[in-house]
Amino acid sequence: MARDIVIWPNKVLSTPTKPVTDFGENLTKLLEEMFDAMKEAEGIGIAANQVGVPLRCSWVGREDGTFFEIINPQILEKSGPVTLEEGCLSVPEQYERTPRFHKVKVKYQDRAGEWHELEVEGRLAHVLQHEIDHLDGHVFVDHLSNLKRSLILEKMKKLQKAMKRHKDKDKE
Repeated sequence: MARDIVIWPNKVLSTPTKPVTDFGENLTKLLEEMFDAMKEAEGIGIAANQVGVPLRCSWVGREDGTFFEIINPQILEKSGPVTLEEGCLSVPEQYERTPRFHKVKVKYQDRAGEWHELEVEGRLAHVLQHEIDHLDGHVFVDHLSNLKRSLILEKMKKLQKAMKRHKDKDKE
């Protein structure tokens, strides 16, 4: 069952996540719920804090349409500054050019706790940086100018109010 996606500026999105230490059934269940939420929202990645869980795990989409999970990731190297258009499931329908790096080397664990290293470039590097940013307590709008960020903030506050009204109406 998919979990609800948290909308920025919810505090869970600006708080660094805690390392995963339990690689058991709870992690597997969380990863499945995150995957369902991501697919339902037609995303190409999702971090645990985007569904309200402050753990250091995420799904990342490859260009071929497949996905893999990263747990306790660390960026080891980055090179080739680049600016690309970016959006986010927690900042729906907002897209802005965001500074990232063309190439990254990342170390992470899988759901069994095994360590892997991955060196990638292009779109996959972009998605990895975006998701690891989430786990570090940052949303892509943190990379934007104060003006752009404040305009998006107003839109997200209106969306949060509308979503709350909709949920309250459903309870009646």
